[in-house]
Amino acid sequence: MEVKAQQLKLYIPLLITSVSLLIIGLGPGLFNQTTLTGYSWQHKVFNLLCHQDPYRSFAINGEPMAICARCLGIYGSFAFVVLLMQLIGRFLTVINRLVVKLIMITIVLNLVDVFFNGIGIWTNTLHSRFLLGAFFGGSLALILTNEFFKQIGNSEESYGT
Repeated sequence: MEVKAQQLKLYIPLLITSVSLLIIGLGPGLFNQTTLTGYSWQHKVFNLLCHQDPYRSFAINGEPMAICARCLGIYGSFAFVVLLMQLIGRFLTVINRLVVKLIMITIVLNLVDVFFNGIGIWTNTLHSRFLLGAFFGGSLALILTNEFFKQIGNSEESYGT
C-alpha cells in the first residue's frame, strides 16, 4: 500500500501538526526557557485541553511540560503512529477488526485509572498515566489510519460498479 497524491495532501499536514503539538507540549524546558509555571506560550496553547498540573507532568531542564503525563502519552503515541501510518496501513486487514475494541478498552482503562485514583484505591504514577495515555493516543491514530487507507484499495474506476 502506498499513499496516493490525494492522501499525501492530507497526510503531510497531519504529520506536521501532530509532531508540532508534541514538541510544543514538551514545554518551555525543551526550549531552555525559564518561566513561571503555566505562563509560557506553550502552556497557553494547551490551557483548555489539559489540566497542566506540574505534579502530574514530566519535566525537562527543571521546567514542567506544558501537558500532563497522560496527554504526553496521547500526543506522543498519536504522532508516532501517524509517522508510521503508511507501514501500519499494510496490516489493516488485521487491525480493522480490532481497532474499535481497542479504543473502547483504552477508554475504559483510563476511566478506571482516574476513578480508582480519585477514590484512593490506588495511586497512579507519571509512568502509568503516560502509558495509559499512549494506549489511547495510539488507538485514536489507528482509527485514523484505518480510515485513511480504507480508500486506497478503491480505484476511481471501481466507483459506481
